[in-house]
Amino acid sequence: MKNETTGDFSARRDGLRRSCARAKADGFLTFDFSDVFYLSGFPSEGCFLFTGESGDWIFAPKLLAEQVRSAVRSDRKLAVVDEPDLLGALRGILKTGALRRIGYDPDKMTVGLLRTLERFSGVKWVPLGRLVLNQRVVKDEHEIALISRACGITARSAKECLGSLRPGRTEEEVAADLDGIFRKNGSGKRAFETIVAFGGNAAYPHHVVTAAGLARNSAVLLDAGCAVGGYRSDLTRTVFFGKITRKFRTIYGIVHEAQRAGVAKIGPGVPAKAIDSACREVIRKSGYGEYFIHGTGHGVGLDIHEPPRLGKSSKDILRAGMVVTVEPGIYLPGEFGVRIEDTMLVTPSGHRILTR
Repeated sequence: MKNETTGDFSARRDGLRRSCARAKADGFLTFDFSDVFYLSGFPSEGCFLFTGESGDWIFAPKLLAEQVRSAVRSDRKLAVVDEPDLLGALRGILKTGALRRIGYDPDKMTVGLLRTLERFSGVKWVPLGRLVLNQRVVKDEHEIALISRACGITARSAKECLGSLRPGRTEEEVAADLDGIFRKNGSGKRAFETIVAFGGNAAYPHHVVTAAGLARNSAVLLDAGCAVGGYRSDLTRTVFFGKITRKFRTIYGIVHEAQRAGVAKIGPGVPAKAIDSACREVIRKSGYGEYFIHGTGHGVGLDIHEPPRLGKSSKDILRAGMVVTVEPGIYLPGEFGVRIEDTMLVTPSGHRILTR
């Protein structure tokens, strides 16, 4: 995986340091894969990272230590620790620096690990939820470029995959076909488990692919994404294989109108729940409100589901640089479902759809 510029990582850790200072914390510790990658550029499980008042350390087991050193060699502000007892080394750094109030994200820390850390003498562990996520929600130019590439590959690949549908192909086979198309188009990694749903299975919003074969005159829902440089994309397309029925055409038209209404609302300063309301109102007025059974969208980045959340009760406010999905749907049990989803960038003047 290609690394980003060192300056970006250093600046990100400096931003985290400022957030710690505002929270009256002497530093922040994270074991989360995406947070560690965001702050260091090293994309592997097994490492953890500490940002303190006067320095930054990435802790790597011996099996990864040399690769970590190679990956972060140009980052002179990030020290690599590979001692046999990594938590013991962390304890020593905290003691030497007289660092007593250390932040962590309670949503990303196991109870067992926290209990181990609480045995550190003289250290108070301060829950600071979403501290790194609050930085990650607004993407920089490099992150936007990677997400844009992933979105472009996803849009082209989904179109190619749906254009090659044949009777009898199974959901599992079509999902595997898409993996190959992703690789051919420039991404070797899917962003999440691909959803391929035929006919009545499309009425399950998060359907798990099966060996069901494709029959003529049935709906096909494809929800997929790929990753580029660790950054993800998300897209859903629903088509009809065969002669389109009047009911499918009607439902598709309602969902398409709902998505357009939601997308039109996107811009900096807009409450995220306003996008949900715009989509939901179109579907409600059409008489299918009870069949729209999930939130309208979510943020996308290093994780496929990040803040902000575009739902009824969301308190998030959109900001330029956020990347979000808009994905209304109608699901008719026993018949079919229709969802249309695009990933888009919030720009200073409005928005830009990336999955087109």
